[in-house]
Amino acid sequence: MSVESAVAYIQRMRSDEDFRKKMNDLSEDEAASWAAINESGYEFSMSEFKKAQEKIYEEHGITPM
Repeated sequence: MSVESAVAYIQRMRSDEDFRKKMNDLSEDEAASWAAINESGYEFSMSEFKKAQEKIYEEHGITPM
């Protein structure tokens, strides 16, 4: 698991519309969502995801609400 994997996932969610739709369609089912994330080659924990979000925000000059 890694922050780098979470960053790659976030970047793909931002750039790949089909992937984003697939993941959003699964968002109501946490187990299915995590399974799809892992099946897509990403391995990260929720805390690593939050760190990745912070990194993306910093890179883009975004201040979270």
